[in-house]
Amino acid sequence: MKKKEKIVIIGSSVAAISAIESIRDNNKELSITVITKEKNISYSKPLISHLNITPNQFYYRDKNFYKKNNVSLIFDEAVLLKKNSVVLKSKRTVKYSKLILAIGGKPIIPDIKGINGKNVFTLTNFEDANKIRKFAKNKKNAVIIGCGMIGIKAAEFLKGLGFNITIVELMNRPFASVLDEKSGKMVADEIRKNAKLILNNSIVEIKNNECILKSGEKISAELVICAIGVVPNIDIAKKSGIKTNRGIVVDSFMMTSKENIYAVGDCVEAADILKGENRVLPIWPIAYRQGSVAGNNISGVKTKYEGGFVMNSVDIFGLPIITIGMSNENIGEEITAVDEKTKKYKKIIINDNKIVGAIFVGEISRAGIVTGLIRDSVDVSNFKDDLLKENFGYIYVPKEFRSKEVVPTEI
Repeated sequence: MKKKEKIVIIGSSVAAISAIESIRDNNKELSITVITKEKNISYSKPLISHLNITPNQFYYRDKNFYKKNNVSLIFDEAVLLKKNSVVLKSKRTVKYSKLILAIGGKPIIPDIKGINGKNVFTLTNFEDANKIRKFAKNKKNAVIIGCGMIGIKAAEFLKGLGFNITIVELMNRPFASVLDEKSGKMVADEIRKNAKLILNNSIVEIKNNECILKSGEKISAELVICAIGVVPNIDIAKKSGIKTNRGIVVDSFMMTSKENIYAVGDCVEAADILKGENRVLPIWPIAYRQGSVAGNNISGVKTKYEGGFVMNSVDIFGLPIITIGMSNENIGEEITAVDEKTKKYKKIIINDNKIVGAIFVGEISRAGIVTGLIRDSVDVSNFKDDLLKENFGYIYVPKEFRSKEVVPTEI
């Protein structure tokens, strides 16, 4: 690779960090510039709702990361790619020879009357969390729209700030896309110990001090958090002629439809090894792996992205849950274990002798091993009846996979 080549990365979250580390592992001399609109960088976005953590826990790379890796930082917003240059909001242009788009996702904003009010917020980054903290002073009642991963973290965040919370969810249970009816009810019961949970309903209007539901019910709300989810941020790619579907389209080397432009993380759709198709998988470990793949390829070490699958891990007011793969689809044999008294629920879905999905509620200690078995497509027919036993462990994994291929992954 030519020393004079200039690599530009748009975005500064985990995918960008991973790309930088891979590039520097391969080449200490290449010019790297990161363009980011976030003033606060190298922090863990999943932790923005945590009120009682130390800076060392919040930042996953130290303050000197960019300086140590000889990376130039530009704090601005990229708006267009044109003639091998990034056009910034400030009108400045930045030349590149190779580019990585690590621009993440953006919140879904529903079409609700009053959604643009000053009391309505999203919660996807550090700046969002700070705005909410400032607005929250002397206020007591809050409504959260949506009861998925972002919604539940928002609820814990607001509870820590002293709010009375109501969560409004369109579906008949929390996390409906990944939890089945049984686990969804267990999670709903846990949420109701800490917040009012309204299911099968939606908000039609937001006012300064209340929300009006489709059912006609009115709920006091001085503060509203919109937590329906995120979609890939593909705006700059579409404007610049890069192929997109739901996310930015990439090949197995994370290259977009334009040569020398790569894309990684929550903004792309890439291989889902369980579904056998390309789709958006906005989770932290996948973004990290994709960043590493792009970083290698852009610095001359040809590396293929082998694909991934969806995983979710969240703590719901002290109740841990993990979902893996196709956890809520009727596609094969289901093995379940339920303990209502201790609030434990486990389900493993097997198709063609291989695990394709799993749900763990309350007891998650074997989730890492199951993740490894899924990732490596291990035939579990000889020990499937033992998968949910208390003593199930690494010893069950076939010897040929133990040394290198099935390394249990703790989520």
